[in-house]
Amino acid sequence: MKHVVGLFGRLLGAPFTEEAMTRPLFEDLTGDYAREDEWSGPHGFAIGGMMQANTASLAEEYFTAANELVDASKEKRIADYPIGNAALFLYRHSCELILKAALPASKRTHDLTGLTDNFVEMIKEKYGQDVPAWVVRRMKELAAIDPNSTAFRYGNYSTPIDAGDAPIEFEAYVSLSHL
Repeated sequence: MKHVVGLFGRLLGAPFTEEAMTRPLFEDLTGDYAREDEWSGPHGFAIGGMMQANTASLAEEYFTAANELVDASKEKRIADYPIGNAALFLYRHSCELILKAALPASKRTHDLTGLTDNFVEMIKEKYGQDVPAWVVRRMKELAAIDPNSTAFRYGNYSTPIDAGDAPIEFEAYVSLSHL
């Protein structure tokens, strides 16, 4: 509860203008938002229409956002502990989406183990190659803790298992540099 009160306190203490409180988040896309390049203003982005994202481009967006969070922490612009679950969620979701982008729609699910197994099978059948073991291991490591894309979103972690399918008492450290 302390965190909720703190978050609302920060929100309520922010200098919101009447315009900021009443202006819609999603506005009609007009020429007013045109700019010379990605670094000039106004800062924002378009969604829908011709800017409809596909699964692979969304995967890249989540991966880029995760990298930016980790870099901000490593550069001491933000502490590491308040961004841990957010970074893990963004990385895990990026992995899920890139696997989904590669697979036919009928094979898509939130189950990272299933997606990984389907991807490995597809690569073997289609290209006669093996997915590197470390990639499969990493996907299944994420899946052991967050099998259905809810753990890092809601802090409800599954119990990881060892090589012999025995539960591992769970408390873990995640190195930002390794992540």
